[in-house]
Amino acid sequence: MSERPDGRRVARVLLDSSLPQLDHLFDYAIPDELADEIRVGQRVRVPFRSQERKSFGYVIEFTDRSDFGGALSAVAEIVSPVPQLTPEVWRLARAVSDRAGGSAGDILRLAIPTRHIRVEKKHLAALEAAGQGAEPDPGPDVPPAQRWAPTVQQEETAALLVSGARLAVTPSHGPTRLLTGEWVAGWALQLAEVALTVFARGRSVILVLPDYRDLDQVRDALAALGHPDPVRVDSRQTGSERYAAFLRSLDTEPRIIVGNRSAVYAPAHSLGAIVVWDDGDPVLAEPLAPYVHPRDAALVRAEQSGAGLLFAAHSRSAEVQRLVELGYVRAESHPPRRTRVIHADASTTPDSVGGRVPEFAARSIRQALREGPVLVQVATPGYAPVAVCGDCGDLARCGHCGGPIGFREAKRAACRWCGEYATKWQCGTCDGRRLVERGMGSQRTVEQFERQFSGARVLLSDGEHPRERVDARPALVVATRGAEPLAAGGYRLVVLLDAERLLGLETLRAGEDCLRWWENAAALAAPDGACLVASGGGPVVRAFVTGRIGPWLHEELLMRQELAYPPAVRVAAVTGGRAEVDRALATLDGLGVDVLGPAPQPTDPGDPPLVRAIVRFEYAKGAEVAKRLRGALVADAAGSSARNRGKAPGRARPGALRLRFDDRSVFDG
Repeated sequence: MSERPDGRRVARVLLDSSLPQLDHLFDYAIPDELADEIRVGQRVRVPFRSQERKSFGYVIEFTDRSDFGGALSAVAEIVSPVPQLTPEVWRLARAVSDRAGGSAGDILRLAIPTRHIRVEKKHLAALEAAGQGAEPDPGPDVPPAQRWAPTVQQEETAALLVSGARLAVTPSHGPTRLLTGEWVAGWALQLAEVALTVFARGRSVILVLPDYRDLDQVRDALAALGHPDPVRVDSRQTGSERYAAFLRSLDTEPRIIVGNRSAVYAPAHSLGAIVVWDDGDPVLAEPLAPYVHPRDAALVRAEQSGAGLLFAAHSRSAEVQRLVELGYVRAESHPPRRTRVIHADASTTPDSVGGRVPEFAARSIRQALREGPVLVQVATPGYAPVAVCGDCGDLARCGHCGGPIGFREAKRAACRWCGEYATKWQCGTCDGRRLVERGMGSQRTVEQFERQFSGARVLLSDGEHPRERVDARPALVVATRGAEPLAAGGYRLVVLLDAERLLGLETLRAGEDCLRWWENAAALAAPDGACLVASGGGPVVRAFVTGRIGPWLHEELLMRQELAYPPAVRVAAVTGGRAEVDRALATLDGLGVDVLGPAPQPTDPGDPPLVRAIVRFEYAKGAEVAKRLRGALVADAAGSSARNRGKAPGRARPGALRLRFDDRSVFDG
């Protein structure tokens, strides 16, 4: 039951505003007519700056008196009788936004979906009809063949999580067939079993997953184990579906909550564990301010609530590896089952058949196609990722934004950054007008495979042609990294192409990302299948082939510590006009941080010049760095508001200060 005023006459309210200078609590009087109805967590309307102008906000707490010297305005109305903001979620929002130099209101917009009155009325009517003490609907009956009991090891894991343990696990490779006949990845079944074991102890579980395909697999696994109706938090849901799921998670009943990034903020009664799958997947990186990664939010929430925390991945992120080496997260001791990996290096590929893959790989593909499907992972979608001048050979650049040009399809080139078609392209070096393809994307690979493996069924799976599953019939499946479909029974062979191109990406995380892409693909092989690395060499490929990924990550962390790169240190990007950035950096004087820049940044035509500085600092200094930079942001925003008072609202001032902490791409080329 949410907290009542109990005679206290002041409500402290957080306004629902994106303005950083309003990110604090405002005091409002509680009128007599609302005193019996108002509760902590409710959404209310309150006057702001004038009695006629109303703003939305959330009641955070009640107090006997206010420190404000003048007369308090009164709460105008209660928007919803449902307390949407629980104290636990408020503490989490405040903590993670402070850590990221952001506003709590921005976090709450991720956590609390838009209200749908009809859905809310239906939910409240159902609660009233059932009675407050009624048991929740157990869902449809589960046939005896589908009943499942946890193993001793699963019980031990659940006990550790409920006691607040922080664990890192590496699931076994290979798909699993459910009792319902469907196939899912082995990791999905393993996480579903962990969630159900914790749930059986009367505790809620939150599972945070990168995308809808992962959600579908975990949902199928839960249903097969006898839990057909978890709470789903999914960006594909309609607004009413999202709000209905949110209301279910608000109930005072344990729930299994399955969702993407924002699921980490879901209200959950008696939270027992948070499970995060594949936290290194860039899809999990939050694109909205204050850009808090759900991994970091999960760490804060587990610490605040005492819930357990489980990180699972076929290849750990550098961030989780760091926590393991610090002893903050405990890694499993037993190695999982792993697909056999073959390296088709120079000793096994004496020559080439002139196709997309070398001879040894081609022979292996033909042999595997006699028994079932074969997966071929390629680096890039489209037809050809690179276009060069047919006269001088220089890389072709977009005349509009300067980005690289590639071929989306045969004979149709476009910029890979802005999408502008290169219909009137002209080389900046020799004035040539002829574009030539270089490299092979997914579509060009399919085209060549149809010639090289005549008679084989060739399928494509990429961003424009997604496939979730393929059957067990022989087929050559060409997929971009992250778009690999699940095969019934697993692939007879998984072939990894373009290792040199992927390892050559100008990003700090090239090696780490390659290991994750390759391990996730290899995990789709059948138990007696194999994975073939068709090219490439060096420490990263060697670590993958030998399965010594942990030692490679250890060495990678040591290197980043020497060079002061994340996650050995934290970083903050400070962007804005030169004067604004200089003022923000001046607030860090004497703190002992390392500042790179400011350096000029690209801008739109007509906008004032922008610069960006990168601040590197130790974890222990994070709270103070965020506090000082946040103060500079508030001062900049307040000054901008004063200068623009009385003017029509428009887009944000181009030179306004912007902060972004812990951006994974901050050192990318």
